[in-house]
Amino acid sequence: MSPSKPRLVLIEQHNIGRDIFYTTPLFWDCECEEGYIHSCLEEDCLACKVTQEESPDARVDEVLSCSTDLNGKLVAALEMICDRVCPELVSIPF
Repeated sequence: MSPSKPRLVLIEQHNIGRDIFYTTPLFWDCECEEGYIHSCLEEDCLACKVTQEESPDARVDEVLSCSTDLNGKLVAALEMICDRVCPELVSIPF
């Protein structure tokens, strides 16, 4: 039997009491007040000098609300995954 491949989770659900939110490793948060969401293709934030490795995954709802300023291909991939995992987060475009 061959060893199983580790699965990459692209959206993770978190439950805090009654609140549910989702995060994604496709984006991460730095310590800046504005422009704090970075794509996983960026290793560090030039402004605050925080690295991706020491930073949390970004919240999906925040990524989607800032999507015009982010990597379009990664946002499109995230939206496609959201359609299956958490469709309530993807707004109807009209």
